[in-house]
Amino acid sequence: MDKKWIIAAFIAIFALSSCLEKEVYQGPEEDEKEFNDFDFSTVQSATSLEVSYANSGVKANVYFEVYDEIPVEQDEYTYTKKTNVTPLFAAYTADNSVYKGTIDLPAYLQKVYIYTPAFFAQTLIEADVTNGSIQASDSAPAKEAETRTTPTLREYDSYMATSFRETPGKYQGNRWKTWLGEYDRRRNGEIDYQYQGDLAATWRDGLYTIHSQVINVNKDCPEELKCYSDISIDKDAEIALTFLGQNTCWNCSMGYYYYKATETPPASLEDADVIMLFPNTQDGYWINNPSAARRTAGVDRLTAVKLMYYPHIADGSREDATTVFPAGYKVGLVIANNAWSNRVSGFDDDKRYRAATSQGLSVDNSGNAFDAPRTAAYSYNGFVMVSFEDHINDNNFSDIVVALKSNPVGAIEVDPDVDPDNNRTTTEILKGIYAFEDLWPNKGDYDMNDVIVRYNYEKTFDKDNQIYAESFIFKTFQNYAGNTNGLAFQLVGSGNASSVTGFIRRPGETEFSETDFVYEEDDHVYILTEDVKENMGTEYKVTLKYDSPAGVASEARPFIFKNEADGKRWEVHIPKEHPTSQMDMSYFQIRDDASNPEQNIYYVRPGNYPFAFFLSGANETDISKLLDIKNEKTPIDQLYSGYSGWVTSNGKENQDWYKK
Repeated sequence: MDKKWIIAAFIAIFALSSCLEKEVYQGPEEDEKEFNDFDFSTVQSATSLEVSYANSGVKANVYFEVYDEIPVEQDEYTYTKKTNVTPLFAAYTADNSVYKGTIDLPAYLQKVYIYTPAFFAQTLIEADVTNGSIQASDSAPAKEAETRTTPTLREYDSYMATSFRETPGKYQGNRWKTWLGEYDRRRNGEIDYQYQGDLAATWRDGLYTIHSQVINVNKDCPEELKCYSDISIDKDAEIALTFLGQNTCWNCSMGYYYYKATETPPASLEDADVIMLFPNTQDGYWINNPSAARRTAGVDRLTAVKLMYYPHIADGSREDATTVFPAGYKVGLVIANNAWSNRVSGFDDDKRYRAATSQGLSVDNSGNAFDAPRTAAYSYNGFVMVSFEDHINDNNFSDIVVALKSNPVGAIEVDPDVDPDNNRTTTEILKGIYAFEDLWPNKGDYDMNDVIVRYNYEKTFDKDNQIYAESFIFKTFQNYAGNTNGLAFQLVGSGNASSVTGFIRRPGETEFSETDFVYEEDDHVYILTEDVKENMGTEYKVTLKYDSPAGVASEARPFIFKNEADGKRWEVHIPKEHPTSQMDMSYFQIRDDASNPEQNIYYVRPGNYPFAFFLSGANETDISKLLDIKNEKTPIDQLYSGYSGWVTSNGKENQDWYKK
C-alpha cells in the first residue's frame, strides 16, 4: 500500500485531536497562494553594533551587556543592577575600549541599554537603533565641567592636613604628613610629585579589565577577596602606587603608613604616622553626576606616586629619607571620607568614616571600629591590587582602586594570586521563545501553544571574546496539547568540543543535575525528551567545552518530533528551516503544507499563520497570553492585536507585537 496514502489517512484521523481533542480552527478567510513567502522572522540579522568607552580616561577591554530595557535602578549614590533581567548580548570591547561587530538582535528594538559592571566605565549608555545600526558612546566631558583647567577662586585643602583651627571636628586628630611634595590648593589638590617611571601602571597592563572580572561593582565583593591587606615587604624594594580610579560621589584623601612586620599594626590611626598620597581622590567620573564630580576632581586616572621610607618618622624627621623600603616592613593604606574641602554638590557632609588596610583602623561615621575588612586585595601579574569601600551604602569594594608594584618584582604580594590565563566571564543570554503547532501538515488552531520553549544561551569567554564553553538551555512550559511531542535541537557551530555534558532541572529543583541525552552525530542533534508533557516546566541544558576556543558562537535550532516505527520521524521546524536527515519526507507537500524540497523550502503554507515561529527577545511575561488556559483554541491574531499587521507587512510593521 502506498506509504503516502497511509500517512494521509492517519493524519486525517489524527487531525481531530490536538490541544485536548479540540476542534480545528479554520481561521478567517485568507488569501490563497502557493505559500506565504514571509519567513515570520522576528530577528534583525547582522545588526551593526559599535560600543565605545573612549571617554573613560583609560583604555581597557570593557565588558558590557545589551538590554531592551533599563537593567539598573539608580539611587542617590550609585546604580544597582536589577535581578530579574537577562541580556540579549554580551562581549568585551577591544583594548582600546571600543567594540565593533555585527550581531543578531530582536527586530522590535528601537532603543538599547548598554550596561557595564566595570567601575571605571559609564554604567549605562542608551542608544537608538537606526537602519540596522547602533552607535553607543559614553558621555564626553562637558567643557564647563572640565577640572583644573581654570584655578578655583579660593584655596581648598585636605582636612587631614589643615591646622586644628581650620579642621572640622570629624577630621580632628593626628595630622597627615605632606612630605612627598606639594599639591595645588587652587586646582583641587593636583599633586606635583607624580611618578612616571617603570613601576607606574599603564593601561597596557590590563588592570582595569582584570579588576572588572574579579570584582563586579553591582554585586557584593567576593568574600575571599575581602581582607586586612597590609602589604608585606619581603625584600628591600622600591614601591610605586598607581591610582586607577573611583566611581563615587565622595572627595576622599588617601595616605599610607608603615610598621615593622614583627610588630602589631598601630592601635588606631592616631598612632599611625600617615603620609599623604592624594589629598583628593575624586577623578570626575562618578556616573550619577559626572559634571558635578568633574568640578571638584583633583587627580587623573593612572596617576602614580613613588612611596618614600622615612627611617626617623616617629621623631618627626625626614632625615635619611629613601625610596627603598627595608625588608621586614608592612605598608598600610587608608582613606578619609570626604576629607577634601571642595566637594561634589549635594554631598558636602563631614564624615568620620575611615577605611584602612589594617585590622581595627577602619571606623564608621560614629567613630566605632568595624569588625570586618573595608578593603579587598589580590595579586595579579606582578601588581598588588587594593580596592576600598569608601562608605556604608554598598558592598562592592571598588569605590577607590589602586595598584602597587615593587622593584624587585615580587618583593610585595598579597593573597590570592589571580591567574591571568584563567580569568573568563560566564554570561547567560536570553534568546527568545519558540512556539509550535503540532498538527502539521494539517491546519491547526493557531493558538501557538502546543509546545512552547524558552531558549537561553550561556557562554564562557575571555577578554578577546574567545569562547571556551557554551550551554544551550531550553525550558518547557505547561501546555494543553493532546499529542505526544518530543523536543530536540540541531547544533550549528564552529568549535570542536572536548567534552559534552547534559543537565536537567525539574520543576521545584534549584540546581541542575547531570543526565545523558541521545546525540545524533550525523545531524549534530541532541534529543532532550521524547515527551514534553512528561516533565512540563523542566529545563534541559547541554554544555560544550573547548580546549581550543571558538571565535564564533554556535547556533541551536530547536524542533519538535515524533518517532516512527521505520526509524524515520515527523518533525516541525520554524518556516524555511531544513529538517534533519531523519525526517520522513513524505509529509511534505500534503494537506496544508506547501513546502518545495527541490528548492530547499520547508514548513511553509498559504495564509497568515505559520506552523511554528521564534519570538526573539521574548520572555515569559510576553507569552502569558499563550500560556493562559482561557485562551486555548484562540488564534494568535485574536490575542495579539498587532500580529496581523506584522504579517501582512512582511514584518515591517508592528515588530513588537508580542511585547504588548
